[in-house]
Amino acid sequence: MLPLPVPLREEKKEGGFGFAKNQTGRPSVFGNRLNSSYFLPVILILAGCSLWPFGEKWERNPGLELLVRDDSCCFFNPVWSPDGRHIYYLRAHRKYATSPGAGGELWKINVDTKEKRFLLKGPFFSLAISPDGDLLALSYATRENERGWIGGPLILVDTAGNIRDTLPTGLPLILDVEFNLDGSKLYYYAYDPARGKVSSGFYAMDWKTGLEKLVKEDSEVLYHMKWRLGFDLKDDSLIYGIVDSDAYPGFFFQPRVFLKGDSCFLIFFTGCANPSSEIMIANLSSHTSFVLDADPYGPPETPSGFESADWSPDGEKLVISVGEVQGGCPEARVKNLELWILHNVWESVAGGEK
Repeated sequence: MLPLPVPLREEKKEGGFGFAKNQTGRPSVFGNRLNSSYFLPVILILAGCSLWPFGEKWERNPGLELLVRDDSCCFFNPVWSPDGRHIYYLRAHRKYATSPGAGGELWKINVDTKEKRFLLKGPFFSLAISPDGDLLALSYATRENERGWIGGPLILVDTAGNIRDTLPTGLPLILDVEFNLDGSKLYYYAYDPARGKVSSGFYAMDWKTGLEKLVKEDSEVLYHMKWRLGFDLKDDSLIYGIVDSDAYPGFFFQPRVFLKGDSCFLIFFTGCANPSSEIMIANLSSHTSFVLDADPYGPPETPSGFESADWSPDGEKLVISVGEVQGGCPEARVKNLELWILHNVWESVAGGEK
């Protein structure tokens, strides 16, 4: 982004906003020096930036509460415990995790006391919690190249961070995982680089017996799954990709289901950890979607970069992994991912349902 011009010296302004007095005594847009306030909007536009120095002042939603921040680390893939007391998440030092949202250690935080606790060294790629809150499922992260991470073996861990089992998946690399409704099965997206796209898709396993079955072969989303597309379950039905084109025409990144009354809601993102991503709620019953007022940095023209989120058990709050955008230009990138809690979710739906 181009640096803002600095006036060489102060000049008395006459003749209206942005005009300097010239040697003839008449107002001039040039005067003896270029006037930065006159050219600032033009410079910003030519630079491709969305910063605008005038207009209504942006204010952060007062329902947003900062939970975890560290300038040297990223925090991502948060999951809320069923009792509402803890949030489990992955934490990665930016020196080792060159891609936001991958390569983290397992941590947890007490929602009330804010006490944090390290549980298990990774690096991990994905995280899920069982419906009873007793088990965590994690896939390891492995390096694909200098910048990218991919999945790895699938393990079960208790809430103290003890590994209970390494699961015998048919394909070696797991990119995302979820428990089903009663916690008896794990659903996951798996693939094998040696086979290319062959057999890549969604599998289910009874984790007690190790019995595995192919649920849906889908190699077309392999690239997007590597870049944190994610999926969720409604009963035992997969929810991923373009979920409801009437509600939103693009990919639903990191969807999370919440049933409210007779309606099925999804929290999702329009991208993953990039400066153009937005956080939205879709009502799959009415085929509508709404933007959430959950941007901790703003203004809306330069949104924060969202990575993932999870519902509180009562559906009134969200824990969100999000990072500030560095600058307002198209080339900007997301800084370190933080964890925020959005309180009173349904009061933060822009023009939508309550």
